[in-house]
Amino acid sequence: MDQWLEAFNNNDIEALMNIYDPEVVYANSNKPIEIGIPVIKEGFLNSFAIKPKVFFKEEQAIAVEGLGYIAGQFRLMGTNPEDGSNIEESGRVIVIFRKNKVGQWKLIFDMDNRPPDVTI
Repeated sequence: MDQWLEAFNNNDIEALMNIYDPEVVYANSNKPIEIGIPVIKEGFLNSFAIKPKVFFKEEQAIAVEGLGYIAGQFRLMGTNPEDGSNIEESGRVIVIFRKNKVGQWKLIFDMDNRPPDVTI
């Protein structure tokens, strides 16, 4: 998760995509479900237009043989490139990592939503 946060906050698309499994399922609360790196890469490139910074507060982490789960709250801040206004949103995220055949942990499932109880 730390690598994801660093890559995202640096708007480093290659480092960010390197964290994802080729079969990733991405369920963003503002979009239909997306599957695969080429599809999610385009979405992240579009979101980098606001120069986003995200803060994360872990609420739960579970790891078992070859599978890891992290849940928490996020707050995203950026700047609208058209008028310079602040953009801010918060929500909850669940990510699942899977160890691949060469022993690397890759993000296989990424889902966020925006419930009213987020306090970060």
